[in-house]
Amino acid sequence: MSTAKGLRPVSYVIERSARRTIGIYVERDGQVRVRAPEKATDERIATVVNSKLPWVYRTLARWSTVSSGHTRKEFVSGETIYFLGRPHRLDFREDTSKPLELAGDIFVVRRDCQSETETLLKTFYRDEGLRRIPAMVEEHARTMGLTPARVRVLDLGHRWGSCSESGTLNFHWKALAVPLEVLHYLVVHELAHLERRDHSARFWSIVEAEMPNWKDHARWLTACGAQMAL
Repeated sequence: MSTAKGLRPVSYVIERSARRTIGIYVERDGQVRVRAPEKATDERIATVVNSKLPWVYRTLARWSTVSSGHTRKEFVSGETIYFLGRPHRLDFREDTSKPLELAGDIFVVRRDCQSETETLLKTFYRDEGLRRIPAMVEEHARTMGLTPARVRVLDLGHRWGSCSESGTLNFHWKALAVPLEVLHYLVVHELAHLERRDHSARFWSIVEAEMPNWKDHARWLTACGAQMAL
């Protein structure tokens, strides 16, 4: 853990890779993460962080406001679980053969599997992600003229998605909780990173060319994303 210099220091974690630029991110757990080139010195990174402190503090303030209303799921009958942005009710029943199934707007869990509910839901989201996201990637990649290496759905910690140096697009299984149009935005966002690894004006112009209303979806993620997760 490093600490930026200045009147109001902020703690952050450094991740070095083969990337070319220094990027600053506030993760969904409130952690400030700096992704930097392998040869970037600590001093250079601190200088960049200090230059972005106003943005960092504004983002942390928004995170604090949003996360204060989020409570961890208890996985009890009647609890609300979000799938593709729509609220679904959790119900435990004995008269069902499957450990978990989606019946309309109800997630039905076999009563003897109640202790495994969180794991069952994660598996459901991952499977749905593997079923839906590759087709979305193919759709947008075709119109954007981009070719990802492959698509994976996995646990990305506090990130919705990522794009590796090899061109692999990764998406968090939790992304299946957000509305479908927001999920499309996440796909477009990661595809754009195939061309631009940073969040420069050029990057956002690539996103906007494919999705003119991307700002609406980005604002939705900031305001509501934390409430969607398990």
